[in-house]
Amino acid sequence: MQRNRHFKTIISSLVVLTLLFSCKKKTSDEPIPNPPGNGSNPVSLNDSIFTITKDIYLWTDDLPDSAAFKPGSYSSPYDMFEALIKKKPLDRYSFIDDGSTSRALQEGIVGDKGFEVGWQTDSTLFVIYVYAGSPADKKGIKRGWQLTNVNGTTKFVNGKTSNDLLTEAIYYNNSATFGFKKPDGTIVQPSTLTSAEYKLNPILYSKLYDFNGTKIGYFVFNNFVALADVKTQVDSIFDSFAAAGAKQLIIDLRYNGGGLVETAEYLANRLVPASKNNTVMYTQTFNSNVSNNKFSPLFKNMKALPYFPNYYWADIFYSEATTYKTANFAKQGGWEPTKVSFLVTYSTVSASELLYNNLKPVMNTKLIGTTTYGKPVGFIDIPLGQNDLFAVSFQTKNSQGQGDYFNGLTPEIKAEDDYSYDWGSFNDPLLKAALLDNGVPASSLGRMARITNETRLVTTSNNRLQSTRFKGMFHARR
Repeated sequence: MQRNRHFKTIISSLVVLTLLFSCKKKTSDEPIPNPPGNGSNPVSLNDSIFTITKDIYLWTDDLPDSAAFKPGSYSSPYDMFEALIKKKPLDRYSFIDDGSTSRALQEGIVGDKGFEVGWQTDSTLFVIYVYAGSPADKKGIKRGWQLTNVNGTTKFVNGKTSNDLLTEAIYYNNSATFGFKKPDGTIVQPSTLTSAEYKLNPILYSKLYDFNGTKIGYFVFNNFVALADVKTQVDSIFDSFAAAGAKQLIIDLRYNGGGLVETAEYLANRLVPASKNNTVMYTQTFNSNVSNNKFSPLFKNMKALPYFPNYYWADIFYSEATTYKTANFAKQGGWEPTKVSFLVTYSTVSASELLYNNLKPVMNTKLIGTTTYGKPVGFIDIPLGQNDLFAVSFQTKNSQGQGDYFNGLTPEIKAEDDYSYDWGSFNDPLLKAALLDNGVPASSLGRMARITNETRLVTTSNNRLQSTRFKGMFHARR
């Protein structure tokens, strides 16, 4: 498919607004510059956000008119926008951001401590993952370590008090002290960890398994960042699997909050059989305003500043809804795995779900884990002053017209996550389930560790600090 020259598509899930970027939202009530030919009075930010949302919102028919809603009566654009999207209960996705989301996903630059924790039980916390090159990585912190001390606090209970403490220490405070216990029982004494900028590498782990000639590739992918930032690594890993003769692949997306659609498309094109080249990968649908090029004067005359001063936002949206409505497969590379297994959880969102949904009709796939978040919709982000507007504007469906998974994708094989095992461990329930499904004998995987009530993962959607997740699919700026 020839992608829009103006945009990269982002399909994301709550890819951590504060995990990826340790900064808080900036509030601005400054008016945006008045569009050409639309009078001399500037338009307030509240009014402009309302008007633009009415133009591009996928569910625009469910929104009230300006006279009834009174956007100017709200004290901030954030309060106004939250109240507006509540008119559509299905919308768990739209938000206003300070620009950090686009920067993290498109430029791959984040500024935080580089690790995330989750509740293994209602009183125990474990490291879920660590980004290479981050402050946490430089301290040697690994997935599977138990968090035992945060700024002197050593007892935790899954609830608001502990979650607020963790959120502040990990994501908002520049520095905090953390202590851990390794899987072998070794105590790591509390030490200070300070946030810093680093290049985000979403490939957390990869390995080629060889079980008596049955070769299976395993690939942990945590964010769909810009393709330019990961293409070389992805190609290297996939090419090494192909050279070794691997016929099966396990893609671990259990914490992948989504990101750029161009990257999801590339992964699909690497894996799809060559026989499906030039067939439909997916289609995207916009509201009737966008499809028919009928916009308000504000949006019609609004240039795509500061990035594309020679283009108008209305033209960009219209081209996405018409010229680029359908994406076709364009096979990349020579590797054609006979089966791709996807490891997923409730934290698997958007671009991750898109990748699976697009490949499901055209090759042998298997979904393993727990039900995903459910986000078949996305955005084109629009900068307004200091803010970026992410209002749901399109929905995707695969070649069979499947794409209404608002309640998540249901796995064919159910397996619960377990934070206490490092990547690649055969005791990891999700990985083990995938290997068994791929024909690996249980005897080759060793003895499964006994799961007790003390080690079983809390069975709620609140294992992770969900308030820090960014859930979104959007067309992002080139």
